[in-house]
Amino acid sequence: MEDPIARTTATYDRIAPAFASRSENPDAAFRAFRARFAAALPAGGRVADLGCGPGRDAAWFREQGLVPVGVDRSAAMGVLAADRGVPVALGDLRHPPLAPGSLDGLWSVAALLHVPAAETAATLRAWHAALRPGGVLGLSTSIGDGEVWEPVPHDEGLLRWFVHREPRTLLAALTEIGFEVREHAETTTHRTWLNVLAIRREV
Repeated sequence: MEDPIARTTATYDRIAPAFASRSENPDAAFRAFRARFAAALPAGGRVADLGCGPGRDAAWFREQGLVPVGVDRSAAMGVLAADRGVPVALGDLRHPPLAPGSLDGLWSVAALLHVPAAETAATLRAWHAALRPGGVLGLSTSIGDGEVWEPVPHDEGLLRWFVHREPRTLLAALTEIGFEVREHAETTTHRTWLNVLAIRREV
């Protein structure tokens, strides 16, 4: 089987400028969720944006006085994020290039939805390890069932691999791994999202 992560990365390399333009202005519910995440971090806190794309959220975190780093597999997305002044590490969010316990916050929006379902638990454990005890996770991913190739709108022939998750299963996995879920809510745009704020439990 073709590697879904590699093909999805290649697609993002192709569509990076158009994706950046279309995603620049998130809705009010998302902006409020992002603000609650930022408010839960200490002043000057270090936050990683995993699957940062063109750097929209990481740049906003910097404006709030936080210290962001973006992580993305797509080199084209990394260039766009760097152009916004965001430090970027090219890497895979399933095993991000981050020192254990080095983060006050970990943010990942519309990125876990590209991780194969069988790798969910290992990915979440890697995120847990990167956070300090008491560190904050902000996660938004699509709700649904199954894994499927989806065509990119307006870009015939380009595909992305999407993994839609059932909320109770994902929330249970977070709890089992060592997160305390502080809030979770569903929102709807062109698809339905689960937004989660969680804390790495103190050891």
